[in-house]
Amino acid sequence: MSSQRDRVEWQLHSWKEIDGLDRDESLLIIPTGAIEQHGPHLPVDTDIFNANAIALAIAKESRSPRTLVLPPIWWGTSPHHLGFPGTLSLRNETFFQIIRDVVSSLKPHGFYRFLIINGHGGNAGIITATVSQLSEDLGISIPAYSYWQSIRDTLVKVGESSIGGMGHACEMETSLALHLRPESVDLKALRSDIPDEKTPWSCIDFRQGGFLGIPLDLKRDSREGVIGDPMPATAAKGKTIFDAAVEVGSKVVSDLAKLSKAELITSRY
Repeated sequence: MSSQRDRVEWQLHSWKEIDGLDRDESLLIIPTGAIEQHGPHLPVDTDIFNANAIALAIAKESRSPRTLVLPPIWWGTSPHHLGFPGTLSLRNETFFQIIRDVVSSLKPHGFYRFLIINGHGGNAGIITATVSQLSEDLGISIPAYSYWQSIRDTLVKVGESSIGGMGHACEMETSLALHLRPESVDLKALRSDIPDEKTPWSCIDFRQGGFLGIPLDLKRDSREGVIGDPMPATAAKGKTIFDAAVEVGSKVVSDLAKLSKAELITSRY
């Protein structure tokens, strides 16, 4: 039987256990992702599954601060995937309000240490806007990042596909799936679809740092919902990628624990 300390999922605790948490020593991770098509070979929950798995592993590694993972926010902003069935896309304002309502439910009970770990590229812009607005509205500075941004060196090291091979339902995501839940990958349905680099300044790969973003339409820009090359994906690569994401995330959590309450609360609150 697991101890209270070993249960890192928020929803597995009673309100009495939650009430007993030290607010200054507790950090709450909010995993965000999407339910959207991931080519013919991966399930539609790929983005949120990966973000949640990484968040849970980080929380289990953490001893200071006490780290709990809130129920994942399954849906993201995925209008560029709606050309394929299975995608569930929120409006930006809906996504914002869900995050706001979650934090608003917890702030009156004294929680102020949060971290958003994102698993869907389409959420990045609205997350930036959301945490900025929450700082204004609720007086809490909430750090946020997308997990692949923290491990670019690892992706460069393990990647065997050409540039364009790590984008969506790609070498990276397929490797993670082969490591975390290989039964979810339809190996017979793997398809490579390397996108055209529309300009020299575009970013078409997680390993790149291109600065020019051009909105995608997966039905227009891909054949079957893949942007990348899943063919070189392996479980071993997935483990390397996952372990790197957990290692960096654990360091992030440890460093956030060093911030005082005054450094996380907006000055006028």
